[in-house]
Amino acid sequence: MINKAFFITGTDTGIGKTFITCALIELMKSQNKIVGGMKPVAAGESIHNGISINSDVFEINRFSNTEPNSHGINTYSYNEAIAPHIASKINNKPINLLKIKEHYDSLKKTSEYLFIEGAGGYYVPLGEEIMTSDLINSLNIPIILVAGIRLGCLNHTMLTVEAIHKNKQKIFGWIANIVDPNMHYQEDSIRYLKEKISEPCMGVVPYIRMNDPVEASQHLIFPAF
Repeated sequence: MINKAFFITGTDTGIGKTFITCALIELMKSQNKIVGGMKPVAAGESIHNGISINSDVFEINRFSNTEPNSHGINTYSYNEAIAPHIASKINNKPINLLKIKEHYDSLKKTSEYLFIEGAGGYYVPLGEEIMTSDLINSLNIPIILVAGIRLGCLNHTMLTVEAIHKNKQKIFGWIANIVDPNMHYQEDSIRYLKEKISEPCMGVVPYIRMNDPVEASQHLIFPAF
C-alpha cells in the first residue's frame, strides 16, 4: 500500500477546501486507489441523515472509499460555527495534537492516499498556543494549498506561501479554485500566481454552481512524487 498523505490548507475560510479535498479524493479514486479523507477539527454542526455532524466531515466521509469512519476522520467537532480555539475553550474541550496524530496514523494504514483538511487558513489558531501550522508540523506531511480566486487572492495566496516557506514546510502543489465567477481578469491573477509560486499548479477549477467534486476532479492533475 502506498500510504501517501497530504494536508489541504487554504488562503482563507470559505474558499472551497472541502470541495477541493473531495475532488482530490475523486481524482485518485478514478485511478483505482483506496482514498480516505480527514478533517481533524471542525466547527459548526447540522443534521445529516438524522445525526448532528459537521457538513464538511459528512462530505469527506461520503466521498472516501475507505470504510466509513466519521469519528476517526474528525477528532474534534464543535456545534458552534466559530473559530476553533474559541469553540474549544467554551466547550472545555481543548485540542490535543497527539490525539489527532493517533487518529491520523490509524487512518493512514487503511488508505493508499489520505487527504487531511484543515480548518480555515494556515495560521488559524487551534488553542492558546497552537495553530494549524503546528498541526501540519506534528503530522510532518506535504501541503496542498487551495487558493480561492476572488478579489484579494494575490495578497492572501502569496502571504500564505511565504508563511509556509518560512516554517520550512513543503508545498506539494497548489490549486486555483474560482469562487467568484464575476471577478475581473481572473486569468491574469492566476497567471501571476503561476509565475510567482515555484511549486506546481495542480489545476484551475472553474466556478461550478452545484459544487460537484466529480466535475471538479476533471480539472486536476497529480504531480509525480
